[in-house]
Amino acid sequence: MKPVPEYSTIRSGVFVWQAYEAGVKCDCSSSALVTQAGLVFIDPIPLAEAVLKEMIVESFSAPSAVLITSGNHQRESLVLAKTLGIPVFASENAGLDITADKRFLAGESIAGMESIPLPGFGPGETVFLHQDVLIFGDALINLEPEGLRLLPVKYRCDSRMVLSSVSQLLNLSPRIMLFAHGNPIIQNAAQRLRDSLSELVKE
Repeated sequence: MKPVPEYSTIRSGVFVWQAYEAGVKCDCSSSALVTQAGLVFIDPIPLAEAVLKEMIVESFSAPSAVLITSGNHQRESLVLAKTLGIPVFASENAGLDITADKRFLAGESIAGMESIPLPGFGPGETVFLHQDVLIFGDALINLEPEGLRLLPVKYRCDSRMVLSSVSQLLNLSPRIMLFAHGNPIIQNAAQRLRDSLSELVKE
């Protein structure tokens, strides 16, 4: 994938960028957030060098970590981590296809973010929560033309586990939702999350 030439600032300290990836035949999205640990990157795809520098300056924070939401999202994590001299974190259940400096346990806090494991969707599937920002890997996607939806059944590892997994999210009230696939949601995020999870009952 070619380096992305721009990023968007959702609000102060919250950045996103995305591009179409022919290999997976859909848009891949990435995010970076400022936490008490510094600037944290989640599921990064390539970002142009000058643009990356611009983001770091705008963040007023030092880069601190790269987080991976899924065993399918190695992406540009190793290259970015080496460039910035920061560690890569992945779930202990992300599988052998993922290379990381550190493996985190389910529910552990990493780089100022809460990790919420979602077994059943895919290897090491994890949602990250920072204040009122909720960041998804593959469990919830926001791709056109379907819009916001749960990962299709055919891609899940264990559909029976999914219902209990997402029950952890029902009491959350995010103002912003970010995704590894698709556009951010910055309006009515909490209600749209609940509506999406309710689709499980209809399956």
